[in-house]
Amino acid sequence: MSDGLTAAPIHEPPAAPPARARRPVRVVLVQALVVLALFAVAGLGAGYLWHHLWDSPRGLVAGHQWYTDEHGLRDDFAGVAWYVVVAAPTGLVLGLLCAWFLGRAELVTLVAVLAGSVLAAYLMLVVGYHLSPPDPQIAARTAKDGTRLQGALRVDQWPPRGAFPFGALVGLALVYALTGGRSAQGPQTPEGSPEQGLGEGTPR
Repeated sequence: MSDGLTAAPIHEPPAAPPARARRPVRVVLVQALVVLALFAVAGLGAGYLWHHLWDSPRGLVAGHQWYTDEHGLRDDFAGVAWYVVVAAPTGLVLGLLCAWFLGRAELVTLVAVLAGSVLAAYLMLVVGYHLSPPDPQIAARTAKDGTRLQGALRVDQWPPRGAFPFGALVGLALVYALTGGRSAQGPQTPEGSPEQGLGEGTPR
């Protein structure tokens, strides 16, 4: 016998979205190694480009010392300037690419980019120094007066040497700032959102 009351429909709670499986550690390590490899190759290429763009200053030996003129001093300074001009944009582009395509684990990517940019800066200096003529001051110690010697590539100060890491970190920060990070997480629905209550009966 019906008592005139209608039972409220019973709705099962919505199924929780499947938890996103953590990326395997192996994948993250491979991405870090790829970042390091990219920076290493870029550092080698940047070192060659640095030497190619630079005009070697020329000078004369007098009293076992090497002297250059005003034009040679400008060329000597241009070596430092070209280092910054090549290193900073190269680091910036690599930082952007690594953050966008290899940025699943932001912290790992940050460490890899920082380490890779330092490695690239070192390799750039090594290649540039290797292709450059030897230090004229050292060669002048055993050279006769009037001997013409070319200047050498050198970056003695630390601030210019930081151009590669600085550019890479700026590129990384730009992507993370504009995209809010590249760590993809599974869709999350906040509790009590309209989507959860849509179509559900409200007992009265």
